[in-house]
Amino acid sequence: MIYWLTREDYASTVQQLCHGLGTADKVICPLSYEQVLYTRQAPRGHYLFTDFDRLSPYEVECAIALTDAIRAVSPNSIILNDPRQVLERVPLLTKLHRMGLNRFSVTRLDTGERPERYPVFVRCEDESRGAETPLLHSPEELEAALLALQQQGRVLKRRIAVEFCAQTDSAGWYRKYGVLNIGGAIIPQHILRNRDWHVKQQGSEYDEAFAEEELDFFLKNPHQEQVRELFRIAKIDFGRIDYTLVDGALQTFEINTNPTFPRFDGKTDARTKRRELVRQQVIEALTVIDHDQLPGRPFSFELPEPCLQRPRFPRKGTVLSRIKCIVQRNLP
Repeated sequence: MIYWLTREDYASTVQQLCHGLGTADKVICPLSYEQVLYTRQAPRGHYLFTDFDRLSPYEVECAIALTDAIRAVSPNSIILNDPRQVLERVPLLTKLHRMGLNRFSVTRLDTGERPERYPVFVRCEDESRGAETPLLHSPEELEAALLALQQQGRVLKRRIAVEFCAQTDSAGWYRKYGVLNIGGAIIPQHILRNRDWHVKQQGSEYDEAFAEEELDFFLKNPHQEQVRELFRIAKIDFGRIDYTLVDGALQTFEINTNPTFPRFDGKTDARTKRRELVRQQVIEALTVIDHDQLPGRPFSFELPEPCLQRPRFPRKGTVLSRIKCIVQRNLP
């Protein structure tokens, strides 16, 4: 069994995946950090850690304590996304820029530093909601935008300025590519396109010709080795990398450790064939990870001494229901 850890409020991604895969409940068991850290108990098995950007620093330390306990009681367990090693958004993008792999830079705004080049946009370094401002073309526009955010009650802490780096094709489309890494299996998930520079799933436009382009992207997997290297640099074993191409060079926007997946059921359109192929490869990759099936007997572990924070409490009722589910799964 692969125990898939998310923040409780963001478990819909893995729940939707389980529903779409159909037989995933034989391989995947969703757990929340709140449940595991509250009970200080976890089942033996393989583990996938996600949602680092949504954890407090103390909760990350607790996740590290859990990985240490897993390795001690179950040395054959596979741990994907070791909390000690994963690079989150700003450290990753800073490293890629310094290595010359990304042309654009990011700047933490609460330090008083400001970008050297424009245009830029402002966003939270955590979460996946994207840009909070339009493109800003000068220091004056940036300061005005920051003042407007502060007047709305938004602080500069954990907000960053991201240098704009994208280009359109000859028809005026911006593209964003999404590719999964599942334990070393590199699986193209989708291409999003929009005439607006801020490309998101919502608002992306498709037709039959573009669906064919997306299917061809999946079948050829043209950036496989480059993407594999980017995941290696980020020390991320599971997630989805979002990137674009500028003059043919990959420009990484982020690696999301708790990504959304395509709807694998209940929808038939020009993208159906690609979704089914993605589904098959996702199942295969998860099955490879769970090849060495381990007993799910629970074990106890200790949390580090809290300083200013403590783990979040789970919602009422979820702890007992989840523990009951785990026990039932592991009965002979």
